[in-house]
Amino acid sequence: MNKQEITGIVLAGGKSTRMGTDKPLLVWNGKTLIENAISLLQPLCNKVAISSDNHAYSFTGCEIWPDILPRQAPIVGIYSCLKRASTEAIIVLSCDMPLVSASLLKMMAESANDFDIVVPAHSNGAIEPLCALYKHTVLNDLELFIDKNLSVIRFIERSKSLYLNIGSMPGQFPSNMFANINTPVDFDSLNNKIS
Repeated sequence: MNKQEITGIVLAGGKSTRMGTDKPLLVWNGKTLIENAISLLQPLCNKVAISSDNHAYSFTGCEIWPDILPRQAPIVGIYSCLKRASTEAIIVLSCDMPLVSASLLKMMAESANDFDIVVPAHSNGAIEPLCALYKHTVLNDLELFIDKNLSVIRFIERSKSLYLNIGSMPGQFPSNMFANINTPVDFDSLNNKIS
């Protein structure tokens, strides 16, 4: 898929309760986590928006897209942004995964042609639904699904999905690429890796 067909979505709707401070605004490697996610998505996307209701992120220059349903779950953010995006697809990236590589996002965009969802998969079968490509074609099914179930993994399993086996490409993608920043200890550990 080309750039004009994709909207980038930074998922930043969590409450950061375990971190104790607004996680997307933490500074890592000279940028806030939210700016880092935006800069990863921008080269591949027609535009980048932020899935959140927090207008503290307006300084990024990106539109803030709140959930359109009252239930709190990542799948609701994905649905809300897919419904609002004018492009054929969205690539979502959770802002608390700063080690995700631009080359993986590019590979997802290039692999999407015959699939509705493209998601990274580990060798053990675990998948990364918060760093994935979703096409507009799933919107109606997603709307019906959310009424009964909030598991984005379940939805991916029942859709026409491509699982990119990143576990089979250890030289290309580091094993800690999806390290998730949830607590101050996680953040300190991340900073120690680059110092």
